[in-house]
Amino acid sequence: MLEAVGVEPDEEQVYLALAARPAGDAEELSGRTGLPGPAVGRALAGLAAKGLVDLPSGPADAIRAAPPDPTLKLLALRRMDELRKAQTVITELAERFHAREAWRGAEAVEVVRGARAIAERYAMLQRESTRDISALTRRPAVAVPAAENVAQREALRAGIQYRVVYDRDLLDPDSLEIPLLLEEWAALGEEMRVAAVPFKLMVFDRRQAALVPPDPAAEEPVLFVIHARPLVDCLAWIVDRIWESALPVPVALSEAADGSLAADDRRLLALLLAGYTDQAIGSQLGVSMRTVQRRVQRLLTVAGVQSRIQLGWQAARRGWI
Repeated sequence: MLEAVGVEPDEEQVYLALAARPAGDAEELSGRTGLPGPAVGRALAGLAAKGLVDLPSGPADAIRAAPPDPTLKLLALRRMDELRKAQTVITELAERFHAREAWRGAEAVEVVRGARAIAERYAMLQRESTRDISALTRRPAVAVPAAENVAQREALRAGIQYRVVYDRDLLDPDSLEIPLLLEEWAALGEEMRVAAVPFKLMVFDRRQAALVPPDPAAEEPVLFVIHARPLVDCLAWIVDRIWESALPVPVALSEAADGSLAADDRRLLALLLAGYTDQAIGSQLGVSMRTVQRRVQRLLTVAGVQSRIQLGWQAARRGWI
């Protein structure tokens, strides 16, 4: 039990015996613990070095256990500090190893073939990540549909930061599934944007990358897992540039691919600019006044304005009406 803080099994047995009651000498402890005399002597020396026993200073004194608190707590803190230092060293060694191995022929790029193998490798890459994952996502789903991506749910719940750019064609504003799925990812902490995505790509902790080449004629899906750090850095740079130019999901869902406004929003905007009240607009559209207000607020966000008057000006300038 106390081995985790550096107390050896024999030392623990002697300490527990002394914690129950002091002992007159090592011979008494040997009889109470069943340990041979030399083992008791070594255990007492180890406990004394750790500050866990008070050895007798005179023939009349007994061997007593030191109070477990704070001595054992201090040992635990020291062990935790040692583990943290060890973890730091392990991380540094791993980075050096990956950097050294990065350009060793075929190991620089790992090729995974087949939907099942890709799904397993993809899940493993997500579970191995410790900090952040950036991704470009587009159709089709090669191995793991978004709704079945258990590894991403686990990673998000574990605090891994996700930044995902979805291809515009992937998001169908009329879909019942997509908004709910995006809402679930957002609730779990995923940051998401929309842009024209050229290929499927994921970057894990900026240490590894996974690329699905855009080859519709391929007989089976292929995943390239890239370990070479210079290549990973280049792919991470591509993801960063696309992320910077991408639109927030709510804005992208509100605008059609040609930059015009969705038909329902154009009708709402026409009624709004004609001077109808929110209640009257709701009656015309068959929705509640709260829904009208929420949709107007979304239009304000899309137009990048703060008032309905500014919205009218932007609507005219953008050709929405």
